[in-house]
Amino acid sequence: MRLQEIIGSVEKYFLLAVLAVLGLAIIFFLIYFVNKKVFGGKKRLSKRRLLLVGLFICYVIMVIGVTFLNRGSNFQGKMELSLFSSYREAWYNFNVRNWQFVLLNIFMFVPFGFLFPLLHSRFQKPVWTIGMAALFTLFIECAQLVTGYGIFELDDLFNNLVGSIIGYGIIMGLLTMKAKKIKHSFLYFSPLLLTGIVFGSMFFYYHVKEFGNLSIRPIHKTDMTEAAKTVEIKLNDKRFSVPIYKAPSFTKKEADEFVVDFFKRINVDPSNMEDISYPDLGVYRVYGENSYNLSFEFLDGSYDFLDFSSHNGDVEPKDVDKEAVQQQLTVFGVEIPEDSSFKKLDTGVFEWTVDKKEIQNQLIDGLLVAKYYSDDTVKGIDNQLVTYKKVRDVQIKSEQEAYEDIVNGKFNYYYDNKKIGNITIHKVEVSYYLDSKGYYQPVYAFYSTVDGTEMTILIPGI
Repeated sequence: MRLQEIIGSVEKYFLLAVLAVLGLAIIFFLIYFVNKKVFGGKKRLSKRRLLLVGLFICYVIMVIGVTFLNRGSNFQGKMELSLFSSYREAWYNFNVRNWQFVLLNIFMFVPFGFLFPLLHSRFQKPVWTIGMAALFTLFIECAQLVTGYGIFELDDLFNNLVGSIIGYGIIMGLLTMKAKKIKHSFLYFSPLLLTGIVFGSMFFYYHVKEFGNLSIRPIHKTDMTEAAKTVEIKLNDKRFSVPIYKAPSFTKKEADEFVVDFFKRINVDPSNMEDISYPDLGVYRVYGENSYNLSFEFLDGSYDFLDFSSHNGDVEPKDVDKEAVQQQLTVFGVEIPEDSSFKKLDTGVFEWTVDKKEIQNQLIDGLLVAKYYSDDTVKGIDNQLVTYKKVRDVQIKSEQEAYEDIVNGKFNYYYDNKKIGNITIHKVEVSYYLDSKGYYQPVYAFYSTVDGTEMTILIPGI
């Protein structure tokens, strides 16, 4: 989710909350007016209290809108009871989207902790504010579980409580500073400072370490307690060194320049190009007599191109020889490496594959799919062919050590709540996987059969 989408969602539910508060205010003042004029009520309204209550109701409606109305009921009965699983997922992937969800769940409850103590002096006691925050977030998680409008996550409870404690600390710190109790105010501000230190330390460590993180690392261990294990090969128990490579990562500016040049090559005017940017992906669209879409990955320069004229019914997929397709691909600036593996996937759909081809200090790996049409043009390109540059040699664990990770359940297995009954290892080889900093890291690929299903289990080599 982009920042613009988050802001748009907040604006949407803020307007809904304001309208709801105005409606409640009208009803309340009607009751107040009747009570005063008809029944002679003498209790006066505090403008400050009314403002705070209005703000708090507005906040609660916004939270309910974001946590329920902003998604469909697609998560029936799903629970995540592993504490810090969202942190592990964010760390291994280390992208804006995952950290965004963690931090938003904290920031979302800061206003609760900030506003609640202002409603009444009783709520300035931590047990009241934090206790009510715990009940509110528990209500949200249980409602999500029952309705399917979300997942019951233990991390959400934790993050929401952290946010409410931070908010409580901020307002109480300000109140104690106003009362000139400086020492106490520092104590109240400590949750905010501690949270900042924890996240700051994680991000600092990530940016100073040489290589990035691997998304193939498991968030949970796989249950291997009852697994019958068979290894059909002899595993080497010696460590050895292999190269590590770096992908041609792009800045946003460099990606823009690449896309502009790409469109100019095919005589498409990019001056009215629409740019939808995400932290790790750029989506570029050109509208006109013909429309085009190009999605570009900043991390490795791979891209997916589509000419929408392929959908208008005037052209159909066409089979030609691979030389004709390659000639058309040169128009786009695409060069197919020699000795690539070629095959036809469907009518007019062709694929070239390069399997870790080393050329001096470079490694070419990946595949390219092109779609050829009856007007003798290529209208679709999925270019995952990437040329990596060697960084240096690194020592990796032995095959036996990597296999021990499998035995201990340290690998991704995408079946929920299912124990592995049988696992057979047929073959193992060193492969590569792109990390979060654009390094092509060595990993072990174990070609296996797990409970009758063929799987490739990837284990980090470093």
